[in-house]
Amino acid sequence: MKNHMSRRNFLKGAATGALGMATVGLVGCGTSAVSGSAAGTASLPFEKTISWNAEYDVIVLGLGLAGGAAAMAAADQGAKVLIMEKASKGEDGGNSKYAGQGVLYVKPENRDGAIKYFQTIRGMYNTPGDDILEAFTDMIITNQDWMIKHGANALHFADAIGEFTDIPGYDLMDCWSIDATIHDGKLFNFVRNYGLKSDSIDVWFEVPAQAFIQDPETGIVHGVRTSVNGQEYNIRALNGIVLCTGGFENNIQMIQDYHQLPYAYAKGGLYNTGDGIKMAMDIGADLWHMSNIAGPDLNAIDPTTKRALGYAMMGYHPLLSTAFTCGTASIIVGADGTRFVDEGTIPGHGFIHFHGMKLRMPVSLPAYCVFDSTAINKTIYKVWDNQDKVKDGTIITADTLDELAAKLGLPEGSLSSTVTQYNEFCAKGQDVVFHKKAEYLVPFSGKGPYYGFEVYPTYTNTQGGPRRSAKGEIMNVAGKPIPHLYSAGECGSIWGDIYQGAGNLAECISFGRISGANAAAAKTDNLRESAITGTPVNFNTAAEADHTTAANEFIGTGNGIGGDVTVKMTVNDGKITSIDVLEHSETENIGGAALNKLVEQALTAQGPKIDGVSGATVTSDAFKAALTEAMTKAGI
Repeated sequence: MKNHMSRRNFLKGAATGALGMATVGLVGCGTSAVSGSAAGTASLPFEKTISWNAEYDVIVLGLGLAGGAAAMAAADQGAKVLIMEKASKGEDGGNSKYAGQGVLYVKPENRDGAIKYFQTIRGMYNTPGDDILEAFTDMIITNQDWMIKHGANALHFADAIGEFTDIPGYDLMDCWSIDATIHDGKLFNFVRNYGLKSDSIDVWFEVPAQAFIQDPETGIVHGVRTSVNGQEYNIRALNGIVLCTGGFENNIQMIQDYHQLPYAYAKGGLYNTGDGIKMAMDIGADLWHMSNIAGPDLNAIDPTTKRALGYAMMGYHPLLSTAFTCGTASIIVGADGTRFVDEGTIPGHGFIHFHGMKLRMPVSLPAYCVFDSTAINKTIYKVWDNQDKVKDGTIITADTLDELAAKLGLPEGSLSSTVTQYNEFCAKGQDVVFHKKAEYLVPFSGKGPYYGFEVYPTYTNTQGGPRRSAKGEIMNVAGKPIPHLYSAGECGSIWGDIYQGAGNLAECISFGRISGANAAAAKTDNLRESAITGTPVNFNTAAEADHTTAANEFIGTGNGIGGDVTVKMTVNDGKITSIDVLEHSETENIGGAALNKLVEQALTAQGPKIDGVSGATVTSDAFKAALTEAMTKAGI
């Protein structure tokens, strides 16, 4: 097993890239200035004016699905690849590990129909161009086979997943996944582990990219500057760089600037802060559809992480929503205490029907979910105990609607008036304002207590970023490629208007493959020899943990959302006397919190035949698998 990189422990080593590849790449132009040049070097090639600390054929920024696929594709071309990831090991993955893990594909015979479908959901916008849609479609036809070639058990999962059934071609959208399962992190973890185990790919954790190193005369991007423990390092890319740093769901200022919302929060990763977008802007990259988002949905958020507590609690969806607002005495109200949305509909990645077109759901802020005592024992979020949330003040309670309105800061009498109108709709079986389905219309009982909690706009992901070509090149404001710079994934996604589910993961793989291969192609416009004069840095961690065990202790490992879940089981006189979780990278407030409960359950059951923890299914399965492996080793 090869070592992996972290800023906590770093060694000096040989991290030079392989030089001189066979194929010819793309050449463009751009302009920018760069600092950090050595003195007295006016007659030298630009590459010789920089004090380089490491050198690779290809640098990939970001270890999500797009970054992993780009690294795999570049390595396929014979490149020595570096993945730089700003998060710590286990926190990496961006949105990829939280996504559904299903990947959009179309059958070869449906290629032309699929392109027409993508053109239709592009709407009246000019981006992405037809050439990009054609390139994307050609790749999604072959992505599954490509993953199988690399050892993945990629299986057909579902047909006709198009979520906009009124748009011709929706039934051409199919889906595959690893092991034909979803919501388990398997796709991301396969790609991640491929990179971690490959001799052609190095992974540096906790090494954030800070700036591109660009020749101001030619516009060629030659490398990346990073800072580790306060020390700056310059890392050279001989052939190309692929930007896979995701969007900006966790950057409130960018949300305000581009989405015209005072606040919104992520459903997935917490490290998508727009860093890569700003780096590209610094060297003249053009931007596209910055206002487009896969969202908003209305959710409560975790007060510590500021992440949505689930995908959705409003509207019915068998996989994505708890459907709390369907068939309960519940409404969602805005700043004036009135309803502003059909609580029985889950927006299609943020889009709702609006007078013959699809429009992102408008929101009134602050917003609240209000319900009565008949709904207090219904599941709002799987990670919530509603009574505990009442006790800690997350769910506000009052004896009357007027009192609740006052506690929520809503206008006097607003909730009473809204509920009276809503109850009239329920009595008639028809919501004439927002058209909530009759079967979901349940009247408020008229008896307290009443409850309310704040809900916030939450995103699956943002879509905007640097403008991209069909070859994966990042384009400058003059419409020309920035030489040697490419992108993939949600950092400048191709989805310019309506988004088709499973399309972001498909895009991650598709443009990861395109950009990774093009970045790996040998260029003819730069110095082809090594430019390093000293010993290269190599931010390697120590070897993977070697857990020592006594004769009665046994180790087992299972695959969680964030990676391995490793346990140590102690056996005395044929009985399991203790279980210790040695390693895990699960989300602390969900999977991490579940592990303590799982240990208690397993000790009581003396094995993995336990209920698990609701809302932490993947973590529960990983723990059971780890314990099963440990018991097998113990022979019990």
